[in-house]
Amino acid sequence: MFNKMKKNLKIKIGNYGDFNTFNVNSPTTINQIIVEDVQRSKLIEDKKNDAVYKVVKRFIEVYENHSIMQNQIPFFIDKRFGLSLKDFVDYDSILKILNDDIINWTCEKFGVRREWLDGIDNQIYWYKSYYKEVHAFIRDTYNLVSTREQITMYVFKYGDLRLEEDGDHNIVFLLRYPIGKINSRHVYKYIPISTIWRWSYWRSRYQAKAIIYLCNDIGINVKGYDLIEKERIACGEVFPEKLIDEMPLGLTWYPEDYIDMWSQNDLAKEIEETNKVKKYMEKEGYIECLEKLKENNKMFL
Repeated sequence: MFNKMKKNLKIKIGNYGDFNTFNVNSPTTINQIIVEDVQRSKLIEDKKNDAVYKVVKRFIEVYENHSIMQNQIPFFIDKRFGLSLKDFVDYDSILKILNDDIINWTCEKFGVRREWLDGIDNQIYWYKSYYKEVHAFIRDTYNLVSTREQITMYVFKYGDLRLEEDGDHNIVFLLRYPIGKINSRHVYKYIPISTIWRWSYWRSRYQAKAIIYLCNDIGINVKGYDLIEKERIACGEVFPEKLIDEMPLGLTWYPEDYIDMWSQNDLAKEIEETNKVKKYMEKEGYIECLEKLKENNKMFL
């Protein structure tokens, strides 16, 4: 049947190239075209595994793991770079526009480490450490609250929190705040806090409770969830947005239960040390540090 046809056919090879003209009187067959399509797909896959193309792949992953699709990237990146949709058709077009400035801007915007994006390390995010540095936490978060809205502190645990030494009795914190929008939807930056706050050790527990108390005081929304991967979040080794999106709509626990008295909260827990924690906060100067920041902020209003 094909041998009787005298006209040329235009056939598109997959999604990877332009239309090519094949004369059906030639030895080229549909099977050969399929083979070429597979070979081209393999070539593209090989490119993705190449060291240079790995940078492109991870560049895209940064945006996609913050809910920005590849076709939306040019509309989120700073306009000074002059990018448009045609620059994001495929890996090759993206490779042409990638330079130090765009990569560094992306890393800074999302708190991602350049070493990860370059493909030479597995730690994705820069993280903060606030154990015995709660004053630094107060300054950092208060500055955020002064300039942004909708700041959330996620508090992850897994299983019950108990004072005993045995078991996985610890929590980790993850700070999230908006850095822009795609259409009407917020885009968020995540700041992992690397400390694994051991609930069985009094100092670690007191400081963790102090952070929960301070977040409530300065207007940071605190959300409690149970999560097996909490340590990997603390170490900055995973993108947390997908994990958060997959969490149940309702919270699995309420961190404020551990800083309230029964007079404030019928579900208050560990109330025997609530006043001790507040005295510890005063002794360590946490309350004074926060009050000074509030006072200084009033001076500039």
